[in-house]
Amino acid sequence: MWLDFYMFLTLASGIALAVLGWQLCSIHIPHREDTHRLRTARAILAASYFILAIPAFCELFNGGEADRKIIAVFTIAVAAYQSLLFTVTLLTFIQPLCVTRHRVRIQAGIVTVAVAMFLFMALTSEECWVFFVALAVYAVQLVCYTLLFRRKYAECLRLLEEYYDEDQHARLRWTKFGFYAALSVGIAASLSVWLPPVAYNIFTVGYILFYGWFAGRFCNYVVKINYYLPAVTQGQEPVRLQAVDMAACGLSEPELAAEKEHLRLALERWVAERRFTRPEEGREQIARELGTTKEFLCWYFKNEIGRDFRPWRVGLRIEYAKQLLAEELGISMNDLARKVGFATKSNFYGYFKKLTGETPVEYQRRIVSQC
Repeated sequence: MWLDFYMFLTLASGIALAVLGWQLCSIHIPHREDTHRLRTARAILAASYFILAIPAFCELFNGGEADRKIIAVFTIAVAAYQSLLFTVTLLTFIQPLCVTRHRVRIQAGIVTVAVAMFLFMALTSEECWVFFVALAVYAVQLVCYTLLFRRKYAECLRLLEEYYDEDQHARLRWTKFGFYAALSVGIAASLSVWLPPVAYNIFTVGYILFYGWFAGRFCNYVVKINYYLPAVTQGQEPVRLQAVDMAACGLSEPELAAEKEHLRLALERWVAERRFTRPEEGREQIARELGTTKEFLCWYFKNEIGRDFRPWRVGLRIEYAKQLLAEELGISMNDLARKVGFATKSNFYGYFKKLTGETPVEYQRRIVSQC
């Protein structure tokens, strides 16, 4: 009975991985210079799905009678490659400029040499210590990848928040979850041959669900590449205070006065047209729309308004949200967040509560009760 269910799960996992790999291949990614690495990541990810499907079909052809030692050896080898492939893919999502062919080849070469040594020693020796050494090396690999991912994740978060002037934790959280989930799947896979049958079946179902979820997230990322790529591919640095202070230098007093007046009028039009409700515009793009530079825009807010552009724009959005809450009683919070310019409902809730002391729902109830 268990063998029949095991074979069913093996067949299901092989088919699911092959189908997901085919779907990844069929995802359309625009042929642009800034999407080259993403197209490469798609190919790597699809190949990894097909590779993961092969052992399942091989075991089916053997009728589930494959040698447990051979399964253990190749499972550990595949886990090492899986960690590399998923790390490269996720780094391509969050920091594509750091993923170069040279670096990938070096990492692939290191993993290949280590795997080849392990395969030779494990298949020609009966010593158990070979497996323990392999697992220890695999653990070191995971630690190195984790440290690298955490550093690049923090850099990506900084770039997105600097570019869009909004908290981006909610948008990026899935990449962190995906990374740690992929590592967990690899660890569980490397230990799976020693699991009892019931636990192994549960693990098989779990990793099928994970790979399906990850393929879906990849599709979602491709849909939103025009949001992520401008921020993470331009190597943007935060606006330096020195550059801000120097923005007005070199201008005579009449020129500076004219520039300030031009920006004041442009900002009035910008507010009147409610362009502050556009969630996917970075500060540099806004500065171009206003007919100035990012540095002068920062200088103007620092010296003329006395606050940074980001909280000023957030204040406009919250005031507009308060207006809509009073006028549109049936509006959903998701629609309201998007309408006033927040990319996520959680950001909207957080800023609204911070500035008003109430949640949007509490504010609306109070307004309605006063009518």
